[in-house]
Amino acid sequence: MRIGIVTQAYFPIHGGVTEHVHHTAVELEKRGHEVTIITANFNRDDKQYDSHRVRRVGFDVTLPSNGAFCNVTFGFRLAEQLRDLEREKKFDLVHIHSPVDPILPLVATKTFIAPKIGTFHTYMDSSLGFEILQHFTMKIFQRLSGRIAVSAPARDFFNKYYPGDYRVIPNGVDTERFRPDVGKLEQYQDGSLNIVFVGRLDPRKGLKYLLKAMPIVAAAVPKVRLIVVGGGALKEYYRTFVMDEIRDRVIFEGFVPAAILPSYFATADLFIAPATEGESFGIVLLEAMAAGVPIVASNITGYNTVLNNGQEGFLVPKEKPLHLAEKIIELLRDTELRQRLGKQGCQTARQYSWPKVTDRIEAYYHEVLGRK
Repeated sequence: MRIGIVTQAYFPIHGGVTEHVHHTAVELEKRGHEVTIITANFNRDDKQYDSHRVRRVGFDVTLPSNGAFCNVTFGFRLAEQLRDLEREKKFDLVHIHSPVDPILPLVATKTFIAPKIGTFHTYMDSSLGFEILQHFTMKIFQRLSGRIAVSAPARDFFNKYYPGDYRVIPNGVDTERFRPDVGKLEQYQDGSLNIVFVGRLDPRKGLKYLLKAMPIVAAAVPKVRLIVVGGGALKEYYRTFVMDEIRDRVIFEGFVPAAILPSYFATADLFIAPATEGESFGIVLLEAMAAGVPIVASNITGYNTVLNNGQEGFLVPKEKPLHLAEKIIELLRDTELRQRLGKQGCQTARQYSWPKVTDRIEAYYHEVLGRK
């Protein structure tokens, strides 16, 4: 099968949508399919990451959206470039991520002739933008032959604005890459307990609440440090939340290359995901689970569909530093509990391995094509 996969997320930088695109492409190619990833030009260094499967169109602009910074692909010749690419590749099917998002996904959904499947990743309580756009984009949405939602919350959110039949197929995790026996980072093996946060430094990731909780944690557990992994324009803003008395215990690592990211998870005694909103799933939770790391996460829609409270970790009220600190302290003081949660996390993560997720996606491809 000749498959095109469209994404305007910052490919190949680590992130939920890009992980999905990369791993499904790799798995589909292992099964004999010919895959072409269609994405934007981001900067001059992009092409060093490109394999034979990546084709770039237009150019990227980063804009604030839903408590984060999102990539939007612009270009005066997008439709023409996509038509040329379809004539060249003769796609049997095109898989478009976030198909009603401006601009590249919408243009792709409208332009490609081959049967199209859209994957919907977003969750919000409501969206004025989608409410406004619905009238203009419904006809384009109806060009989709199939629809995948990465979670029940994502399905329910989009079904309010774009009613239709959605197949829920979750995101996955690379269980070969994230696992408990990956080497730990030597510089952090000094007897301190390591708390790890991984995520883009966007407001909705809730890092400021973790930073506010850290003085309480440090007072109760003297030998502890927080390692913050992730880049973003707000890095210096978040540094202002670090109290002077714990400044030497909070390490901002910035952006970490994908090759060494698993070592940060392996180094963690505890993983914290304090996001406040806008999470439809939570791949980062699966990565921590696969690494055998116990989790404390906000009890928000999206996270509570992945993490079973009390099994792989604990869910706490969002935006409550005191509650967050109390649960962190409890787990840091109980080695046996952390080990039990980590072991269960490994078992849960296996159900989300990319081969298993791709089995479901590939089966859905055949189902959709069988209707034609």
